[in-house]
Amino acid sequence: MSRGLLSKYKGKKIFLDMFKAVFVLPVLCIVLACIWGFLWFRASRIETERLNEGNTLYASSLMVNNYFDLMGNTMEVLRNDAYVKKTQAKSDFYWDADMRVAAQKVLNMVMIEPMFQSVYVLKGNEYRIKCSNPAYPLDEQGDRMMIETFYQSQFGKYGVKYYIDVYGSSRTLLYLTAGEQNSATGEKENGIIIGLDIGRIMENIFRENREGEQYLLVDAAGNVVHACGEGYTKGEQLQEEALLGLLGSGDVRQSEVSKLQEGVFLVSCVNMENGFYLMHFLPYKYVADSIVHMRNTFILIVLLLILLVLLFSFGMSNWVYSPIDEAIQTTNPGDGMGQKREDISERVGKTELAGIVQTYQTMVRTMNDLNLQKEQDELTHYLGGRSLQGKLPEWVEETYGKEGIHSAVICLRISDMEDLHKNHTQEARLFVHHTIVNVTQQALKPLGDILVNSVDEEYTAAILFTEQEVSEEELIGKTREIFSVIRDLVHVGMDAGISNGREGFGELAAMYQMARAATAYRFVYGIDAIVTEEQMAKKALGGKRNIDTKNLIHRLKEGDREKFSEEYFRITEELKGYSIQNARDALLDMAAEMVKYYNSLCFHFETFSRSDYEKLAAELGKFGYLDDAWEWFSEMLDKVCNILAKAKQGDREDVVERAIAYLRENYADPNISAQFIAEMYHITPSYFSRLFNERSGYAFPDYLATLRIEEAGKILLRETNRSIQEICEMVGYTNASYFTATFKKKYGITPGQFRKNHANSEENLQ
Repeated sequence: MSRGLLSKYKGKKIFLDMFKAVFVLPVLCIVLACIWGFLWFRASRIETERLNEGNTLYASSLMVNNYFDLMGNTMEVLRNDAYVKKTQAKSDFYWDADMRVAAQKVLNMVMIEPMFQSVYVLKGNEYRIKCSNPAYPLDEQGDRMMIETFYQSQFGKYGVKYYIDVYGSSRTLLYLTAGEQNSATGEKENGIIIGLDIGRIMENIFRENREGEQYLLVDAAGNVVHACGEGYTKGEQLQEEALLGLLGSGDVRQSEVSKLQEGVFLVSCVNMENGFYLMHFLPYKYVADSIVHMRNTFILIVLLLILLVLLFSFGMSNWVYSPIDEAIQTTNPGDGMGQKREDISERVGKTELAGIVQTYQTMVRTMNDLNLQKEQDELTHYLGGRSLQGKLPEWVEETYGKEGIHSAVICLRISDMEDLHKNHTQEARLFVHHTIVNVTQQALKPLGDILVNSVDEEYTAAILFTEQEVSEEELIGKTREIFSVIRDLVHVGMDAGISNGREGFGELAAMYQMARAATAYRFVYGIDAIVTEEQMAKKALGGKRNIDTKNLIHRLKEGDREKFSEEYFRITEELKGYSIQNARDALLDMAAEMVKYYNSLCFHFETFSRSDYEKLAAELGKFGYLDDAWEWFSEMLDKVCNILAKAKQGDREDVVERAIAYLRENYADPNISAQFIAEMYHITPSYFSRLFNERSGYAFPDYLATLRIEEAGKILLRETNRSIQEICEMVGYTNASYFTATFKKKYGITPGQFRKNHANSEENLQ
C-alpha cells in the first residue's frame, strides 16, 4: 500500500518541491528551538534547585536554631531565679524549702522540653541540683562527665560533647554554661550547665535521606558536630577548600555546585549566627536526573513534532497539488469533457483542507480532556509535595507567564472533615469540592487570572495572577465572600491561609506551603479564620512570657465557678496573641495544675509523670480551636466543685487526730505549718487552727514546737556524738539560734547545758 502511494507521486517534481518547502524550514526551527529550550531549562533547573535548596535548608535551620534559643532562654530563667541563687549561695548542702522550689523549677524545665539531656546546678566541685531526662539517665560516671565539662567550658558559649550513654548509644551533646568565677584566681565557683541532645534533634529533622545525601551541623572552625546521612562523621574536620570558603563568606545562606572528593554535589550552607552552620550535600545526580529526563523528553518531542510536520507537510502538499493534478488530467481530449470539468470543479471546491481542520479540532478536544486531568495531577503533586524542590508544571508558566506578573496563593481548608465524611456520600463530597472550586473561581475572577486546584479532600489551592499586586484587604474580603456563599450552598465551614504576594511565580510551592501553614493558626484565631502569612509570622514570634495561673487555681480552690470562668477567658484571650506552640503549652500547664489539684482532693499525691502530661496533651490536642478547649476545663471545674461541695458537708472532726498522727511521723519536715496541714485536708487554715485548738487544747504552733523540742531533748541524751546543728535540723528547725531560744524557753537552759547537766547527773550516780 505504501509502495503504491509513493509510486503515485513518483517523478512529480512540483509535489516534491512543495513538500520540501513545507517540511524543511519547520523542522529546522523545531530542532533549534528545542536545543535552545533544553539549554535554558538546564540552566533554569540548576538555578531553581540552588534557590530551593537554600530556602529549604534555611527553614530547617530555623527549627534547629529554636533549640539554641530555648537553651539560652532556659539558662536566663534559671540564672535569674531567686531560689536557684539561694541554693548556690549556701556554704553547706542541706535540703530546705528554697532547695525544694529550686529543684522543682529545674525539673519543670527538663520535663517541658524532651530534648533536654540534663540540667545541673553546681557549687564548687559538686552539684546541688541535678535533673536528667528519663530518656538520658546519667549514672555517677555521667555526673562526673558533666561536672568536668562545666569546668572545662567557656561561660555563655555553646560547646559539644560526645559520650556513650548507659544504654551503649553514642550521643552528641550540645551544652551551655553560665556562672560566677573567682576574680582573683579565675576559677569557677558556681554555675549551671544545660545539656541538649542535638544529635537526636538533627536525626528527627533530617530523618529521610536519599542515597549519598547528607546534612551536617558544623562549627565555625569546620568541625562536624553531627552528621545525618553517608559521608562525613561527627568529630571530623571539613577538608575541601570550597566548603571552608562557604563557612568564611559571612552570607546567611548559600548554595553552590561543588566538586568534592566523593563526587559532584549541590552544597547548601546556612549561617545560624550562633557560631554554627547547617550544611546539606545533595548528589548532583538528583539534579541531573531531571535534566536527563527532560533531555529525553525534548528528543521525543522533537521526533514527534518532526513526524507531525512530516504528516502535515505531506497532507498540505497533497491538498495543494491534488487540484493541479486533476486539472492536468483534463487536458486529455475525450468524450464527457463537460461532465469531467464539473467533477473537477466540485473536487477543487472540497479540498482536504476542510477535513484536516475537522480532524485537528477533534484531536485537540480529545487531547484537552486528557491533558486537563494530567495538568491537575501535576499541579497537585507540585503544591502538595513535601520538598520545595519540585518543578513548576510548564503549562502554568506558558498559560499565565507575563512580564511583571504578580502572584498570591490562598489555601482554603474545610473546617470539619470528620463531619463531612460521616454525614455525606462520596458523590456529595465530590459535589462539595466542585462547588468550592467553582465559587472560588467566580469570586476571584474580577481580580485577575485565577487557577483553582483541589490538592486533597481537605485543602484547595487558589492561585491568583495579576499585573499589579493585590492588597491583603481585598484578598481577605473576597475570601469571606467565598465562605459565605459556600456555607449557604453546601453548608460547609471553612478556614483559609493567605501567602504574601510575590512578583513572578517561581515560588508557588513555597507560597502554598506558607498559606497552608497559616491555616494552622485557626487554633488561636477561632472558627472561620482567615490568616495571612504576615500574621502567622507575628504570632510565631509572640507569647514568650509565662502565664500566671495562680489566680485561676485560687478561684478553683474556692469553688467559685463564675470567677474561675472570668479568669479562664481572660487568660485564653491573652493566649490568642501567642504562637500556637506557646498557647498549647500554656493551656497544658493550666490543665496540669487543675488535674494535680483534683488528684489531691481525691487523696492521690503521686508525682505528675511524663506519661500523665502526654495523655493530657492528647486530650487537649483533640480541640481544633482554642475556644473549644473550654469544654474540657468546664468538665474538670464541675468535678472539682462537686468534690469541694461534698467535702464541706462531710464530718471534719477526725482531722485533728489525723493531723497529730502526721505530725508525730513528720515533725522533722521544716515546711510543716497550719496552712500546709489545712491544704492537705482541703479546709481553710483558720478553720483548722480553731478546730485543732478546740480538740487538742493547744495552739498548733505551740504543739508543734513542744513536740520538736521534746524529741530534740531525747536525741541530745541518746546521741551524744551529734552536734547541736545536726539535732536542730533533725527536728525540723533550719535556724540554730531560733532552736536554742525555743529549747531554753521550754527547759530554762540551752541544749548544750541540758546535755552537760544530764552527763553530770550520771557521773554523780556512779
